[in-house]
Amino acid sequence: VCAWSKIMPLDQVKAFSKANGATINDVLLTGVTGALRSYMVGRKIEVDGLNIRAVVPVNLRPESEIVKLGNRFGLVFLELPIGIANRNQRLRELKRRMDAIKASSEPMVIYGLLNAVGITGPKIESLALKLFGSKATAVMTNVPGPREEIYLAGKAMRSMMFWVPQSAKLGLGVSILSYAGQVRLGVATDSGLAPDPESIIEAFQKEMEQMMSHNV
Repeated sequence: VCAWSKIMPLDQVKAFSKANGATINDVLLTGVTGALRSYMVGRKIEVDGLNIRAVVPVNLRPESEIVKLGNRFGLVFLELPIGIANRNQRLRELKRRMDAIKASSEPMVIYGLLNAVGITGPKIESLALKLFGSKATAVMTNVPGPREEIYLAGKAMRSMMFWVPQSAKLGLGVSILSYAGQVRLGVATDSGLAPDPESIIEAFQKEMEQMMSHNV
């Protein structure tokens, strides 16, 4: 099952991110973390000290090769600080963790492993997927879309959305897409684990509004 958020002005998120020394991705993932915390608290789940590990694709293609076809990305495992109640502390901790990952060799190492797995047979690929899937609860990605409005059959596209692939039976997929000055979040869940992704979306929208109404 899936649900998606209302459109948010990208400039607003960008300004908040800059004011707090974070990236847009840091802020949006902090909003997702807060939403998941609210969702779990609302269902009487103990969250103190809890971390949820997410698989996050990282682009490894340099700007000079942006027009080339094909994929070049690594995967990293980011632990979302669900257990931190204070938004300020949650943002700082998530940024610290993401910065540490960016400075490490993890993205390139996993990129090499993915390439190696890609030349093996289906059995090895299946085992690799199960291994990656067993190390995480969710997959999350932030994709920058066209900066300018695009047209289809002469009509302007007002907004767009995509869904991150959920390989290895991961129960939660979070897709973030920016397009023409706006940003939108989509959530896809295993209905047996979270049958109401719209509740996560509502919590995310509330979290972002409250976070950006104060300079944390």
